[in-house]
Formats: sequence, structure tokens, C-alpha cells
Amino acid sequence: MKWRDKWIAAIVITGVLFGVAKLEEHEVVKTQITHLVRSGEELVVMKKWVMSFVEEGRPEQTIPVAADGAEPAMARFSTLQPFREGVLLSYNSAVPVTAKGDGLVIYTGHTRQTGKSVTVLYDDGDTVTYGFVGKFLTLPYTTVSPGQAIAELETGAMFLGVEQDGEMLDAEGVKEWLALLRNADE
Repeated sequence: MKWRDKWIAAIVITGVLFGVAKLEEHEVVKTQITHLVRSGEELVVMKKWVMSFVEEGRPEQTIPVAADGAEPAMARFSTLQPFREGVLLSYNSAVPVTAKGDGLVIYTGHTRQTGKSVTVLYDDGDTVTYGFVGKFLTLPYTTVSPGQAIAELETGAMFLGVEQDGEMLDAEGVKEWLALLRNADE
């Protein structure tokens, strides 16, 4: 099966899922598709399943990257303060907001609590919300890879909320999460 055929199959499957969800919404059929599509773990499973047959047989592409061992710009914050269900990190200069690993952007938009926000569901199960960003660089339901810029933050504060195993991390937990992020790049 050619990679183009696999993409067509993935698009057809996606269309069928959304079609069944709409029929369920209008009470024409009774299924659990809406529940499956809207819950995080199943969404990751579906993404991995679709990507497994889309990428199968496709030549592996590698891109050489110069690694200087520098920590990610997000880990170089000035202050960290508890804020709602996360923390506010302040920065003295503009920084790119980058993905910590492979994942799926599940939300980009504006909220009353965190302004312009991007939420990413990572393959390891973490759901991370980056708020008060200046500019979106990704769209909802696009995949991201480690180090990929997902938003830009101008000088100021950024909201960071991390959910692990269904629990929101407190300020100390987010600080430890950032330390792990910093150590992973070394």
C-alpha cells in the first residue's frame, strides 16, 4: 500500500468518525464514538494507530540538528509563582514555547483565565497548557515533535499548567517537571 493510499484511508476513517459523532449528536444512532473521540487516552491511542499504518513502509527521514547542549529557553524563567491550577513563569526576553516531546495539539484559543493558550496532549500522557502566549505557531489537532515551536512568548509572564495521571501539578510539581525537562536536554 502506497503512503498516499494510507493517507486517504486515514482521512476516510477520520471522516467516518466525525460523521458517526454528528449522527450520535442528533440522536440518529446510539454509539460511544463521541466519548472515545473526546477522551484524552483514547485520542492518543487513535493517533498512534493511524500513524502506525501511515508511516509504515515510508522511508525514514532524519534531519541533522546541531545540538549545543543548551537548556530549552522555557526553562530559563526569572520567577515562578503559583497561579490557579498551574504557575506563572516570568521572562525578561521573548522565548519560543517548544514541545517537550511527541504529542497532539488539542486546543489553541483564548480563555478568560489564561488568555491566548495552547494545550498539548503528549504521548507520555502529560497534558500541558501554555497560556498568555503572544502568537500561535500550531493549529488544533496537529502533531508536534520534540523541540518544535508551538507558540511564541513576548517578554512577560506565561501560564504553565501540567496535568499528569489526571491530577494537576502544584507549583512545586511544575518546578520539578521543568527540571526534568531541562535535564532531558542535557
